[in-house]
Amino acid sequence: TFEHHRKLKPVTMAVLIERKSYFIVHTRAGQLAARGRRTEAQQERLEEIQMEEGKRRSASRACVRECFEALGGVLASHLPIRLQTDKKRTYPTECKRANFSRALYHRTTDSRKRRDYRNLLFPINHTLAMMRDGMSCLVRRSWGAAKKIKGLQRHAWLWTAYRNYVRGVTVKTRTTPAQSAGVCDQQWQLKEVLRWRWPLRMAQP
Repeated sequence: TFEHHRKLKPVTMAVLIERKSYFIVHTRAGQLAARGRRTEAQQERLEEIQMEEGKRRSASRACVRECFEALGGVLASHLPIRLQTDKKRTYPTECKRANFSRALYHRTTDSRKRRDYRNLLFPINHTLAMMRDGMSCLVRRSWGAAKKIKGLQRHAWLWTAYRNYVRGVTVKTRTTPAQSAGVCDQQWQLKEVLRWRWPLRMAQP
């Protein structure tokens, strides 16, 4: 996605899920460097932005590493970490930098494979499709795009809370990802989730 301009201020978003339950463990948005061919006017605007904000550098690696570190923080210390990702070259490096003090099994799948239910990346592909559908600021090339990364991140956490604790994995079962992952034993109402504050204090039914 992007903030203000898709070429001059592109944005990345790393998303980590538990594949069986579809529970979203962590998500982090970060800036990307300006990309693509630019018109003369766009180049002038980019130079103005760089004068005001400094040269834009990619935070993609840092976002991925933060997700990996979050994974290590939520799993019991005796459990191994099993990762399923596409073949992006930065993933193995950031896995090492996350410094997991346990066994790590990393399986990769070509992201160009057909994106059907048999694809091992189906859970994350499905989650990302739902994010694009459910978060207005991820709608591509429209006025609803995020204006600031901080706003995008806040929107992502609101949607994540709704997706994990309120909305069922399927309409038929109504079981939420949080229930399926064993995080909680009930489906929360939206009004209950909106009362949560950080540090997290869940209102008891």
